[in-house]
This record gives sequence, structure tokens and C-alpha cells, in this order.
Amino acid sequence: MKSRQSDRETQYRPQAGKTLRDALRNFIRREFPRLGGPWVIEMFVDKLLLLVDRHHIQRDKLQPGQTLWLAVAIDEAPGYRKPIYATRQVPVVLTLVNQDDIAALRQGLPWTKIFQDRLVRVMKEAHTQGGLLTTSDLSVLFHHSHSQVAELIRQHETKTGEVVPRRGNLHDMGRTVTHKRIICRKAFLEGKTTDVIARETNHSPEAVDNYLLDFARVYYATVLKGMSIEEATFAIQRPQSLVQEYVKLLLEFGLNNQRLLERLQIQLERCKMNSSENQRREQPPAMG
Repeated sequence: MKSRQSDRETQYRPQAGKTLRDALRNFIRREFPRLGGPWVIEMFVDKLLLLVDRHHIQRDKLQPGQTLWLAVAIDEAPGYRKPIYATRQVPVVLTLVNQDDIAALRQGLPWTKIFQDRLVRVMKEAHTQGGLLTTSDLSVLFHHSHSQVAELIRQHETKTGEVVPRRGNLHDMGRTVTHKRIICRKAFLEGKTTDVIARETNHSPEAVDNYLLDFARVYYATVLKGMSIEEATFAIQRPQSLVQEYVKLLLEFGLNNQRLLERLQIQLERCKMNSSENQRREQPPAMG
């Protein structure tokens, strides 16, 4: 009896080693012999398998019209000339087409409006899953020009006052002025608080405050002090292109001194409160 079990073990044991885990384990031992002992290798294999699992979704988990795509992680800090392969990405499931789109087509709604809604939808889907898409991503996914995609999103934001969560906005990349315009309009024309603006625009309160203070600095330099754009750029230590964007917004909004200064005072008080709170957190506990 024991001999028969021993024969079966010998005969079938090799089949148990035909797994991805064993293949990875043997690859690491062969190609990286100095990496570490068995425990280190097992930990490394666990991380690799977790990465593979996140980037591979079973077909039955995708609905018709959905696809898997890689988006830049929301909390990944942008960097100057930072290549995409050095940027942390997360897999996201995007709905390129659904029954609502088909129903809209059947009703004869304008194709451009349907396409615009699809663009906004997938960007929001990526954001809720911890990722950010770019207009270039959408250009590839939907096989349309980058300029057309960017223009449709800009039109949506201008019409609705909503900031679509894309990487250029939330990571403050590119030359778009739309999100700055919406944030400043909500603050200085609509009188909304920082927390409300942050929630409505998918920005952090700190980012909102930074935009508003930059707006106020440009106002102070160019309007109250009569500086040129070049002089204001040097005085407030901000890029000239940014100063030009805020000057355009100042002309568009037509704010008077009192209204802007009242809002600025609110922002300054908030920044002082945040600074004091950070200092208290950084102070070491008192020794008894």
C-alpha cells in the first residue's frame, strides 16, 4: 500500500510545480541568485503575483462595452520630465459604451453631445478608482483627435462649472486655465467657501487656497500697484504664463477692490489657522 502511494507521489508530484508561482520563484533564483533566502524570495513572489492580479481582470468581471486601462495614480506626484514608466499607475475599468449611449443614439440626440458625455464619464470612473486620465488617453481610447477631446471637455466645464477630474487639472499640468477659472469664479463671484469648492472641483482645500492666493497676488501686483506682467512675474515669483492667465481672469470677472480684499482676508485667516495647526502637530510632546 505504501509503495503504491509512493509511486503515485513520484509520478504526479512534478505536475504540482507547474504554476506561475513556481515559475517566478525559479526565475528569481536563476537570474538573481544574490537577492536573498527563501523567505525574501517568497515575499518578492507575493508582490509580483499581487501586481499581476491587479493588472489582469477576468473576462466575466467586465461588462459589455468596458475595457481595462492604466491610469496615473491620484497620489502620484508629478515631476519635471518624469517619464510615464517611472510614474505609478493603477488599472481602471472604463465604460466606453453602455445602454444609455445606445438609447441616446436611438432618440436622435446630437452625436457630439453623446460623445462628450462619454468622455466625462470615463474620466470620472477612473477618478473613483484612484486613477487620473489625460486627454491623450481619451484620444487613444476613442480614436479621436486630442484637440477635439480637449475642446469638448473644456466646453462641458465652461457650461456646467464642473471640473472634470483629469490629470492636467488635479496634478496642475499643462496650460489649461479652465480649473483655475472655475475655482476663482466660485470663490470671488459666488462666495463659496474653500471646503465647498474643493468638494465641487475634486481638489484638495490646500490646492484651492493656493489658486486663490495666487489670484489675489496677481491682483495686488497688477491692479493695486500697477505693475506690468513682467514686473509682477518677478515680484510674486510665479511663471509669466500663470500671471497672464490670472490677468485674463481679472479682466473677465471685473472685481472691485473691496470684494476681492474681503475674500483675500478670509483666505489669509484660513492659511494662518492651517499653519498654526501644523506647527502644533510638529511640536514634540512635553517631557514630564
